[in-house]
Amino acid sequence: MPNQSLQVLKSKEHNKAFYTGLQVCASVWACPVCAAKISERRRAELTTALALAKAREWDVFMLTLTVPHGLGDDLPALLKQIHTAWRSTTTSRAGQKLRKLLGIRGTIRALEVTHGQNGFHPHLHVLLFLDQGFSPQSVHHAFSPLWQQACMRAGLPRPSDEHGCRVDDGTYAAAYASKWGLESELTKSHTKKGRNGSRTPWDFLRAVLDKSEGWQQSAILFRTYAEAFKGKRQLYWSNGLRDLLAMGEQASDEELAAVQEDSALMLAELTDEQWRAILRTKSESIVLDMAETHPQALPALLASILERAKKLATGTG
Repeated sequence: MPNQSLQVLKSKEHNKAFYTGLQVCASVWACPVCAAKISERRRAELTTALALAKAREWDVFMLTLTVPHGLGDDLPALLKQIHTAWRSTTTSRAGQKLRKLLGIRGTIRALEVTHGQNGFHPHLHVLLFLDQGFSPQSVHHAFSPLWQQACMRAGLPRPSDEHGCRVDDGTYAAAYASKWGLESELTKSHTKKGRNGSRTPWDFLRAVLDKSEGWQQSAILFRTYAEAFKGKRQLYWSNGLRDLLAMGEQASDEELAAVQEDSALMLAELTDEQWRAILRTKSESIVLDMAETHPQALPALLASILERAKKLATGTG
């Protein structure tokens, strides 16, 4: 990054080493490094939002919406149809009436996708911020037919009564946000491992890295996913909700990916020559592992990497 030296830092809180001073891609969907940073900071925002809603004596329910899908479905087209169906659910006359009836103050919507024997399975997780006095069952009873009708208007098959719409109470919603140290349903959905035979996009990358059976197909599936999700936002806050919660303007993915930890110890400042040597020898992870376990040995490791890179450059290594 301009005007910033390349350094190896170690987080005092998490005891993890990382590089700073590098250009970030800020791709929350396709880059494991940026996804981890961005998702964790989004999780913190969700936790704050839930706490502020509780202070205002609102209820927060978790709404999960799915659509029928099958092998051969066009993922970009399917995502567009789901977006159209959600917009219809919230902006139609019936949707506006329901919003007023339930006292819905706002929503936070996230898109999740897994892949299984029936192909890609995109679905929505939505936090509903609403006035107290309604049960999850009553909210489900109101939302389910609205979602079914919206999907059919968008050209999708009718979601089933059993799986199309699910509503869970505030305890469930809070657990989703707070358990997100390593994974989460709402904003780290694509980074976690799939269940019940389904796979997440990160599972595709693991297969390619491990060269496990069918890894070539996993590579194709990941490219399909990455192209379909490119440019999409990870979390959608409804208009006005952040103002109601006094949370200020939402930071962009680029801003979150570029944020550096304040409580980090600098272990090494790398020269351009050292960084080129690390890249040439594919030693990026080796340097970070050493920084975490034996930071005092970093100078010797960097010297050996530099020497090996020189040998590779001259054809003697």
